Amino acid sequence: MIFAGEFEHRIDPQGRISIPARFRPAYEDGIVLSKAYDPCVIVYTQEEWQAVAASLANQPANIGASRRLNRLTFSGAYPSQLDRSGRVLIPPQLREYAGLGENIVLIGTGRFFEIWDRSAWEQEREILDAQASEIAEAAGSRPSPDATGGDWR
Repeated sequence: MIFAGEFEHRIDPQGRISIPARFRPAYEDGIVLSKAYDPCVIVYTQEEWQAVAASLANQPANIGASRRLNRLTFSGAYPSQLDRSGRVLIPPQLREYAGLGENIVLIGTGRFFEIWDRSAWEQEREILDAQASEIAEAAGSRPSPDATGGDWR
């Protein structure tokens, strides 16, 4: 599944959000919420989470940056299931990390989606809109995975 679009939502008093109906089939086997490298929460399918975890597991343990990345990623990951209403609990640690208030935005990013506080997303979107051409050029100058022999995870 390709995750695309923006969806404005609210976090309910219990800390749950409703996953958009068109995304729910991708989470039948479970859902993993994790700290992102930006101030938001990443929402993975089980399949994508396994790919991310395998990629990180292949990093050398004798490199400090690899160990820190593993700590950041795995300590902030929370496996869960959708309830019958298609909702998932965002753990308090993740809500605090991402600065999530009541009003949030779900952002499709292709392989996964992100949960942003609405005001933080509005600021990020302004930056993206203002720098769209530069971002596209910089991304186009990266070598492809085929050229480097790796993948971009």
